[in-house]
Amino acid sequence: MFSQTVEYALRAIVYLAVQAEARTAQQIAAVTKVPAAYLAKVLQNLSRGKLVVSQRGLHGGFTLGKRPDDLSIWAVVQAVEPIRRITHCPLELESHRVRLCPLHKKLD
Repeated sequence: MFSQTVEYALRAIVYLAVQAEARTAQQIAAVTKVPAAYLAKVLQNLSRGKLVVSQRGLHGGFTLGKRPDDLSIWAVVQAVEPIRRITHCPLELESHRVRLCPLHKKLD
């Protein structure tokens, strides 16, 4: 149902949700069994989406950017693989220019 990228992001978020201190990408990768190089890219997207915060330095690493109760699966998905909404008829039918047909409305 979810892509590998979304699954990796969810693993990282769940792991960080139960950590009291910042964790490095290497630590997160080891525990979540996600390839470290790939996880770095996933964490970058999560950071852009403000779901995780990165800190440099001696006690640096990643922490959640929000409280666990304020996070949702939808927010994680949107941070790593945004789902585009249908705003116009993909078939470019003239009759659908003003409003989406019932099928496209349902898909959206």
